Amino acid sequence: MGSRTASVAAALANAAVLAAVPAALVYQAGPPHPDLPSASTVQAIIRQPLTSGFILALAHAGVWSIWALLAATTAVRGYRRLAGALRWLPTLHLPGPLQHLTAVMLGATAVSAATGGMPAHAATSPAAASDDTTHPATGSAGHARNLAVQATTSSPEAPATYTVARGDTLSAIAQRCLGDNDRWPEIWKLNKGRHWAHVSGRTAFTDPDRIFPGWVLTLPPNAEPPATTPPSKPPTPQTPRPPTISPTAAPSTAAPTTPPASGPATTPTGGPAATTSSPALGDDGVFIPPETTAAASRSSASAHPALPTTSPSPATARAPDTAAPDTADDTSSHSPGWVEVAGGAMGAGLAAALVYAVTTVWKRRRHRYRPTPITSPVLRDADLTPPLAALTRLRQGVRRAAPHLLDRSPDREPTVGEYIAADVKPPLPPIGPNGADLAGVGALPVTAGLGLDGPAALNAARALLVATLTTGSADDPDTRGRVIIPASTLATLLGVSAVDLNPMHRLTIAPTFAAALALLEEEIIRRSRILADQEAATVFALREEWTFGEPLPQLLLIADVPDDSWHPRLATAIRLGKNVDVGTALIGVWPEGSTLTVAADGTTEGGDGERVAVLDTAATTDILTMLAEVHGDAEPPTTAPVPAPAWTEPATLTRQCGDDPSAEPENLASAAHSADARPEPDAAAADAAEAATDKRVRARVLGEPAILGTDGKPVRGLRAKSLELFVYLVVHRAGASLNDIMEAIWPDVTVSRAADRLSTCVANLRTTIRSVAHTGTGSSNDAPKIEPVINTGGHYHLDPNLLHVDWWTVQDAYAQVATAADDTARLAHLRTAIAATRGGLADGCGYEWIDTDREHARRRLVKIYAQAASLHAESDPAAALALYDTARALDPLSDELARRAMRTAARLGDAAGVRERLTALRCELDDAGIDIDPDTEGLATRLLRDLAHR
Repeated sequence: MGSRTASVAAALANAAVLAAVPAALVYQAGPPHPDLPSASTVQAIIRQPLTSGFILALAHAGVWSIWALLAATTAVRGYRRLAGALRWLPTLHLPGPLQHLTAVMLGATAVSAATGGMPAHAATSPAAASDDTTHPATGSAGHARNLAVQATTSSPEAPATYTVARGDTLSAIAQRCLGDNDRWPEIWKLNKGRHWAHVSGRTAFTDPDRIFPGWVLTLPPNAEPPATTPPSKPPTPQTPRPPTISPTAAPSTAAPTTPPASGPATTPTGGPAATTSSPALGDDGVFIPPETTAAASRSSASAHPALPTTSPSPATARAPDTAAPDTADDTSSHSPGWVEVAGGAMGAGLAAALVYAVTTVWKRRRHRYRPTPITSPVLRDADLTPPLAALTRLRQGVRRAAPHLLDRSPDREPTVGEYIAADVKPPLPPIGPNGADLAGVGALPVTAGLGLDGPAALNAARALLVATLTTGSADDPDTRGRVIIPASTLATLLGVSAVDLNPMHRLTIAPTFAAALALLEEEIIRRSRILADQEAATVFALREEWTFGEPLPQLLLIADVPDDSWHPRLATAIRLGKNVDVGTALIGVWPEGSTLTVAADGTTEGGDGERVAVLDTAATTDILTMLAEVHGDAEPPTTAPVPAPAWTEPATLTRQCGDDPSAEPENLASAAHSADARPEPDAAAADAAEAATDKRVRARVLGEPAILGTDGKPVRGLRAKSLELFVYLVVHRAGASLNDIMEAIWPDVTVSRAADRLSTCVANLRTTIRSVAHTGTGSSNDAPKIEPVINTGGHYHLDPNLLHVDWWTVQDAYAQVATAADDTARLAHLRTAIAATRGGLADGCGYEWIDTDREHARRRLVKIYAQAASLHAESDPAAALALYDTARALDPLSDELARRAMRTAARLGDAAGVRERLTALRCELDDAGIDIDPDTEGLATRLLRDLAHR
């Protein structure tokens, strides 16, 4: 009832002022006279301006003007409330200067009226005296929670409400307010179908996975903050609070004037959990997965595969009860929603964003790749080096803490034409979390000035730098954070690695602190002018209302705390930058704002006790090198990887991989069969015919992996982990140590349990292969015992004398092509490899260790098809075109393959084929957030022009 009483008191105060001022003026000086002064009166005023009559008249005119402004503002606010109830009424806006002036007047009236009618302890909070002109993202976090408890317990007859903040989901709200995230359906039932007119551009609440900042959700009667809520503490002006639970009869209908604060939610262990959203990963950022931001903020995604549209935030990840059975018993030592890696720890949201960033790296490398003739049995391509050493560990941590961040696709966004033509504007995807959210300091916003102190202050600053440069994507440009940092601070954070750091357009390195501060001030001025032109109060409001405006992502200054002489100027810049989303993070104690004391594990003192991300120098340098390639600021590595033996795959640290490529075609051999211009039997029949002469057990890992029976069909009884072990051993043809196997397949399981599971899977694999090998030979008890999986000195490898694997056939044929004497022999070996191919490596299997190996296999297959097509180009262009199209199916992002296919189609006189392949390439690159090569479009134009002239 407190907020309703405050609103009524403010309304009565406004009404009293509106009535009392004109009455007093008329009583004292009579009604105003609109007559213009005569010429003699004007001359007299010029000769003697400071007369008592003139000063009195000027004072009367000023008071009347202020009263008229107050009356107009009150009328507009009343109209807006009416428009909130009657949605067909248009929205009115006062000019920007009048809004600022009247806001001061109305705010003073409302605060004074509310303070008089509230208890003393409540009046001390800025939030307590606010009506619907103030947003619930201001004030002290602890004090706000304390007020929420008091209001809930003192007004049991009024339903409790919750104002949605950026990064929230229904399950997170249920965990925070009801103590159980599985109670989110209760909140959904209470609010289903409601509409909040004050939230610009939002539709009715019809999807529990899509909620937006500013919505005021009604909670069940027994809602209250969880038992782990920290005790209240006195409010500080520099510390905005998260959304509060306030009991009201109905949601507010006034537009918020400041953006919702977002930050990690408290959990029983003090660590934040990860948000949900869509990853959409673009050309200069990560989209964070769609689930990461689709739930509550305009994410992920990305960083997605096209991360994650929606970008992840560590605010609302589920506890590790979602872990897979293989890892559930080993997660007790981890904080919920947090991922531990070599060199630090971070929230699941940031980890997911990095995963999608690596996906973009692989896509960019595939886009730039130009297949060359096969001249060596091994691949020596430098860009097959894993982009990030810790990627497999990051993905495994996200799978354990918040798997939905990696498994959801981005929602479709309306096109410009659809949006403009729609009578009722469709909702736009929510904005994703910024770098402060991903780093875990969203509850103490950097826009108010944040100091980082303690043993891990440098580690926290490094993580904040990485998180800011990781955010955003082509689908979410408002979250492509930028950083300004003095050269001395960067050298402190990265050491000697700062010298070799690639230039990045989102990272501005200033020579001195003075230069960095000057750049910050220039951007504040530029953004302030944009706000004035659009008559908006803050950047956050501008993003909601200015659909086609310039993206204004968060700009962050990271620096050491300067000398005392700089403090006034820096404090002024921080204050002016708050409304334009310009923030500052200082290494050291910052007396003008909030300071966090960061421990080595990321736990903090001085805030709300949340945990923040921490990274050491090596991990930060590794990530920044990868991000430079993600943003298009750097080329892939140029040093060739170490060659491997001629008959096996190059040695790779498979735990250092990172891509989740899209599903490959089910049958890549079909185009090759048509290229040979002869009918082919179906795959099962061909396998059965070959099996009749080759007594080895046949297996495939290209396409859907399986061990095949004598009829060419997959056998039953093989465990999922046993099949993964089989694929791993096929890829590591020379064998793999038990330690490497267990680290790749069971990284989060205890040593003893991993050894037991490995033993079980090996036994299951051996039994399955033996059952196929003994089929048709009588009783398996009488047959000699075979060992398909051989253990030699702590290494497992498959026996090639007992197994016929399609990938080994491709590898052997590839090596023979490199040493063939002429094109006829090369083409024969290429046909052998093509006949064995049924898809990409382990299609549809999301093994955590397989990404780099999958790229090796993709690259080899592309080279095989491209070289076969080039050998057919002169004699049979139609066969060459079919082979190029098959290679394009393997890698639809390749400009070079598209160009070769268009040239071949033009040779056949197929203009429609040229256009079709150009259009397909554009669509694939648009989805990946990559720009098409201008040479490709120029080639298509020339080919079509030449065909038209023919």
